[in-house]
Amino acid sequence: MSRDGAPGISASMPDSAAPPRLWNRPAVTIEERALELERLEKETKSQKTALYLRYGFEYLVWFVVGLFLLFWSFRTSDPRYARLAFWGGIGLGDAGMLMTLIRARKEAERRGL
Repeated sequence: MSRDGAPGISASMPDSAAPPRLWNRPAVTIEERALELERLEKETKSQKTALYLRYGFEYLVWFVVGLFLLFWSFRTSDPRYARLAFWGGIGLGDAGMLMTLIRARKEAERRGL
């Protein structure tokens, strides 16, 4: 018990109104906050655009590689090479596109998008 009868407050505690603040930040006006949010939105949009362009182009490259091998398998006359090109086109194209999507998602998560 304290000297004034309040439970839980010790007598050695000073009678200050509030403890001193460790970090003083000036008050931000609505206009400053709006400008900050607008800047963050532009930065996020530019990061998303860069990710879409980079990984979209890579996805398209793997798609074209897969299609090239598939169509080459239809044009070749040797059945061994045709089978190899066909399954290679399916495997390489699909695996490349899948890995591109996985890497794009990891990169977006790393950036917090």
